[in-house]
Amino acid sequence: MRLCVDRLSKAYNFLWALRDFSVELESGDLVALLGPNGAGKTTLLKLLVGLIAPTSGSIRFDGTSRLASLSRPRTGLLMPADHLYDNLTVRENLSFFLSLYGDRCDLQMIDSALQEVGLLERGAEFVGNLSSGMRCRASLAKWQLLQPDLLLLDEPYGVLDGSGIDLLEKFLRHQIENSGIVVMASHHVSRALRLCSRALILKQGRLTFNEVKRQPWPSFDRAFGEFLPQGER
Repeated sequence: MRLCVDRLSKAYNFLWALRDFSVELESGDLVALLGPNGAGKTTLLKLLVGLIAPTSGSIRFDGTSRLASLSRPRTGLLMPADHLYDNLTVRENLSFFLSLYGDRCDLQMIDSALQEVGLLERGAEFVGNLSSGMRCRASLAKWQLLQPDLLLLDEPYGVLDGSGIDLLEKFLRHQIENSGIVVMASHHVSRALRLCSRALILKQGRLTFNEVKRQPWPSFDRAFGEFLPQGER
């Protein structure tokens, strides 16, 4: 799969949240999307997944527009406040999302995914009773079942404990080993850099850095250092 983004822009009234963003990604890419608060990271993820429409520019998968639903790849967005239904049980949530994608709702598959994320004993509980970390694990189980071609993550580390982080990173490695594309926005720079094959840096809605990872990486150090507070450089 190939993802081509060309001069993508998004304005909210008179404020440009993203401006002239262009990038090309291919199967197996794991991208660290970095930048300070308000840089446009979440806006970009929402544009890629189709939650909001761009003001201008295009998103194409293998040469086909993001709007062409028949050829659009399966896309997932994992956020700390990921959409789950509080008045449904964990199993009911997973079954519902599988049915939305036209997949078979197999209880054994669901329980296997819950076992993988450490929530098997919580399968009959209402999602509204779960902690934020457990909700994130439930969302991780959802995307393990749905196996998106393009997986987007917005600050996934913040609500996970150590074992949850291990599960997340194992899943991300599985995605890219199976020819998926992963784009992860995170302020946990060291973790993101350890996993990524490429880093993008946004600043005030514009792409200021786009390189394949290498060691050492002085160009990244310089670019990232530009938006650090003076005392942290």
